Amino acid sequence: MPRKEEHLAKAQYDERFAASLDVKTTPFADWIVTALFYAALHYVEAYFATLKRHSGDHRARDSAVWRDPQTHPIYVDYCELKNFSINARYFMQQFNQAEIVLKVQPCLISIKGRLLPLL
Repeated sequence: MPRKEEHLAKAQYDERFAASLDVKTTPFADWIVTALFYAALHYVEAYFATLKRHSGDHRARDSAVWRDPQTHPIYVDYCELKNFSINARYFMQQFNQAEIVLKVQPCLISIKGRLLPLL
């Protein structure tokens, strides 16, 4: 299983990828949304790695985030970010700059704000 440091590196990699796409002009806004969700996923997994726990799939991770008292406060933001990503990937929902800046990015900011001090 990946270590905390590996999950952190992957989360930061995903964030750098998202930031490399200009939210104002990119035709690939769906990839910004998806990359930000996967960054969040790896921040969550980095936290669970500190507890020697690992989620085998999305359903198990969702449940673990809900049940853990340290991650429970980010559950809504995590699920919302996951749903944004699902909508972008599978239902071809288009996201504009305002939606990314005002809805998507704040979810990741909340998740990082809660988890980074725990790492």
